[in-house]
Amino acid sequence: MAPKQSKQKNVAPEKGQEKLPAKPAVPKPALAMTRHGFAPTTMEEAWRFATALAESDMVPDRYRDKPRDCLVVLDLSARLGSSWLAVMQHVYSVHGRIGMESALVTALVNQSGMFADPIEYEVKGDDASKPDYKVRAHATRKSTGTVLYGPWIDWKLVRAEKWDSKDGSKWRSMPEQMFHYRAAAWFQRRHCPEVTMGMLTTDEAADIGPKQVDSTVIESGVSALKDRLAEREKAQSGGNGNGEDEAVIDQQIEDEIVETDEPEPVGSELRSPETNEKIEQEKEKLQTTGTKSNLF
Repeated sequence: MAPKQSKQKNVAPEKGQEKLPAKPAVPKPALAMTRHGFAPTTMEEAWRFATALAESDMVPDRYRDKPRDCLVVLDLSARLGSSWLAVMQHVYSVHGRIGMESALVTALVNQSGMFADPIEYEVKGDDASKPDYKVRAHATRKSTGTVLYGPWIDWKLVRAEKWDSKDGSKWRSMPEQMFHYRAAAWFQRRHCPEVTMGMLTTDEAADIGPKQVDSTVIESGVSALKDRLAEREKAQSGGNGNGEDEAVIDQQIEDEIVETDEPEPVGSELRSPETNEKIEQEKEKLQTTGTKSNLF
């Protein structure tokens, strides 16, 4: 006879020993590794990576402790399809413009896949310091088999653009290398500007220089505006009965000045001489007849 099995009672767990359901593990985003290095896939990843780069001793000094600049580099490298390390080493801010060294331009063209082979150079002359020396870049477009040529870079162009007369110019110390750099950059500018998204080389950005704003134009505009405001106040207190109309006219002129986007001369200088003459005639009509002109 089989022994009786004792029934086990369900014993409630003691207080404080209740088992809570386990929370599902949330995987932390991991930076993907590509042939160009780490590639962030989210803004959070990009910011963490940029912050880490800004604290590294391996990045150029201009990016040290500047995570925002590092973030821009990560975005730019992704758009260019290049390594963020290469972008950090060869991209600079020149007069407020992003410019890249010609070495990076050449690398981007060669790795773009648009051409059957890397850029090659046609050279005429044996000595880069002689006036007859010149270089142009060429490559064969893969889709059509057409050989494409860039412009010739020669000493006539160099001196016309004054590339060799700037302080610290490498044209005086290493002209042969500079000829090849310029030839590659101009080839890229003509035949595949999309490779660099139309950005300038550092040399081109330096050639253009900073954007100049003519402060004399702004000063003349402010002075003219003050004169018109003074005339309006005088008309309002002159007691000639037409002060109100005079103020309305000047206010309309002032409104035109405020709506002008560019810092151009204001007041009467804002209009053509014919228009100014017509305005003066209408003002005289107001003073003699007291009627408002349709011009305003």
